[in-house]
Amino acid sequence: MKNKQIASIAALIATSITAAQAQTIAGWNFESDSIAINNNPAADTGSGTASSIGMNIYGTPNVGVTTDDVLVGKSSDTGGNGESDVSQVWRVRAQAGANGAANGWSSLAPIGTQGAVFSASTVGYSGVNVSFDWYTTTQGEANLQAEYTLDGIHWNNVAINIGANSTEGLAALVNTTSANTVNGSYISDNLLANGSKAGQNWFQDLTISLPSTANNDPNFAIEFVNASTGADDVSTQGTALNNSSGNWRFDNIVISGTTAVPEPASYPMLAVGAAALVGLIRRKK
Repeated sequence: MKNKQIASIAALIATSITAAQAQTIAGWNFESDSIAINNNPAADTGSGTASSIGMNIYGTPNVGVTTDDVLVGKSSDTGGNGESDVSQVWRVRAQAGANGAANGWSSLAPIGTQGAVFSASTVGYSGVNVSFDWYTTTQGEANLQAEYTLDGIHWNNVAINIGANSTEGLAALVNTTSANTVNGSYISDNLLANGSKAGQNWFQDLTISLPSTANNDPNFAIEFVNASTGADDVSTQGTALNNSSGNWRFDNIVISGTTAVPEPASYPMLAVGAAALVGLIRRKK
């Protein structure tokens, strides 16, 4: 009988200590931001940083100034899938500077050099996952890849799970042949790739499961960047990127993970259980 009691109390203590808690490490919904230019929106939940890359480097037609901004989505911003987002969202682009008209997005940009980066420490977390919503205009780049880093220097391609979006005009693809597209996984909102009306589509609840190497990492970041360059860099209409218009927008970016620390409410139960376990062991002796 005592053996059963000892086992039961030990199991209770172990459960209290190891119960995994799914938590948002950092989340961006942009509702805390003003409607204005914002190149570095802070996380609305948790702690994290965001920025765009590659918007002020290539002539589109001129080299511009990074002018990412928070704006309110419109119900009319729907394409073939009929989805819209009327909350606050983040638009990634450049605009004219001293050199004249500019847009930022360019087919001259090498693979993986234009897009958005979201960073958050995963120290203390395991089972790291990312979810996000993505929108591209009719003249926006059709091909997006996700990459993660563990050191802020080296980036690794990772697959995106598109879920129900596969029936709404989005395709999950893998390239192994073309030098003008990432050698790996990417997604495409491309008329030629999936046969449906493309552009101005909000694709929601796109998810990414990270390998265990992303656990407990102080330098973790995820980026959503151009999967193609040159001849492969097409708009959502399946035509060559015009290098003078189009943009991407993001919403509901969440970096999450699980912890194995006990909840504060479990501390008294943990102490009582430990004391009872010690007492039973002594009596058994």
